[in-house]
Amino acid sequence: MSRPTVDADGGVFAGSLFMLESAVLDRHHGDREGLGARHTLAVAYLRAGRVAESVPLFEAVLSDTRRLLGPRDPDTLVTEGNLAAAYLTIGRDVAGLETMIRNAGLRIEVLGPDHPASLTAADALAVALRLADRPREAIARHADVAARRARVLGPGHPDTLTSRAGLALARADDGDVRGAADELNDVVADTDSWLGRPHPVGVAVRGIRAECLAFLGRFSAAHEEFGRATTDAALLWGADGGETVRMQAEADALADR
Repeated sequence: MSRPTVDADGGVFAGSLFMLESAVLDRHHGDREGLGARHTLAVAYLRAGRVAESVPLFEAVLSDTRRLLGPRDPDTLVTEGNLAAAYLTIGRDVAGLETMIRNAGLRIEVLGPDHPASLTAADALAVALRLADRPREAIARHADVAARRARVLGPGHPDTLTSRAGLALARADDGDVRGAADELNDVVADTDSWLGRPHPVGVAVRGIRAECLAFLGRFSAAHEEFGRATTDAALLWGADGGETVRMQAEADALADR
């Protein structure tokens, strides 16, 4: 099964890295605003693929936030969670998982189990466990966060549907690909019902289900599912969009099977 990366959960910056780097140089490093600017730059490095630069910056910001704001401050918790994601991205799996487990527990203690930041950390930990080939633990984590998100956010929220897809993918990784494909069929239907078509979550879930179907040898059904995902991706991101091209390539590979 294809496997998503563990993403950072805060500090999105939509402008150029050059402008952000310039802004950071103008900020004081000893206040919350300066810490926030440095954290945002680290996230921007991570999402731009400059992980070797993001990790030491995250580590420095985390050290400063713990010292200046305290280890349980919400901004400290976000920085720690993003450092865990950076560790996993660069291949430091042991450090990444240890940091993520500690961070998820602290968020529950400080913010409560149903706070959005706690739910984000719980879902990221479930994904990380799946990436670490620990599917049984991932199943338990995904099931828990999917249930909590359904209760807190609602059954039709994109995050709830994403967690349900993650649960199915973990079950596929644990060997129950047929059950995962059936479960993903329900997630696809619910995604269309709640979010409509086209929607990014629908594209992702269709792609995962198509992979399950192909694994089971149901090539015609997989080809059709990839085709629907390609159509929706083109409506969302254009014919040349990265996800459109990827889904079309998967469909083409199954065309003659």
